Amino acid sequence: MKTQFLLAGLLLALPVAHVRAQSPAARAVSELQRAGQYEAPPTAPRLSTAQIMTAGAPENEALRRLMLDKPSDARLLAGKRVAILATDGVEEIELTVPYKYLEERGATVHLVSPRLEPMPAKYGVQMPAMRQTHILTIRFMENAGWFKIDKFLDEVTPASYDALIVPGGAWNPDTLRHTPAAVRFVREMYGAGKLTTAICHGPQVLINAGVLRGRRATGFWNIQIDMTNAGAQVVDEAVVVDGHLITSRFPYDLPQYLGAITRALAPSTPASQSGQTALSRAVAR
Repeated sequence: MKTQFLLAGLLLALPVAHVRAQSPAARAVSELQRAGQYEAPPTAPRLSTAQIMTAGAPENEALRRLMLDKPSDARLLAGKRVAILATDGVEEIELTVPYKYLEERGATVHLVSPRLEPMPAKYGVQMPAMRQTHILTIRFMENAGWFKIDKFLDEVTPASYDALIVPGGAWNPDTLRHTPAAVRFVREMYGAGKLTTAICHGPQVLINAGVLRGRRATGFWNIQIDMTNAGAQVVDEAVVVDGHLITSRFPYDLPQYLGAITRALAPSTPASQSGQTALSRAVAR
């Protein structure tokens, strides 16, 4: 007997007996897929965390392992401090995965965000009280949830951190790139030689900070022309490292992205303890 269900637009048929005979890793994937039948259909275009972990390509398997495997060294990044600069409209997985990954390896991680500045009444924009202390994350075009701000932008300086992460989501970097304090923070982090990184649409903030000219970099495909126009040498690869600048394209590049960040913060990191290894294992399967 087959159980059929719809997961993010994909019709999957899973023979129950076959699921029981699978390896633990394959069974975990099947269970995640099966769990999708208990979710309501999307009401807006969304990025499904379950699907991007289980869609079957090596990139998906690497992301699944990155998110589910426990770190072999919980003190690997002890003493390192990382700022994730984000505001409303940040792609949820590009915030939560780096936050948890780095924190589980001993780093101190802060979500750093500008304070809410209410718009003039004439614009008609209203904000819930929660927005004073949290930012709203998204999954592509679907509202996801509220994430608590650790530090407001006016409370921090580049001296407080070893590394900066600018995640994507189309709305998040669009707001940050027009927030002078955010652009200044990125420029000062980069100018101080601190590890400066961005993923997906995040490099848009690097454009406004003026740090891409003459550097090798990548980003979400739709903004690569903007990066080229800003003077970057754009490379369509999962992760591009140019000195203390690290960039990536899309959520399924998170294993390579976080692997590069880990190696930059802890240069003696064994390959087995970096996010890159998750992809290497997945490709070898």
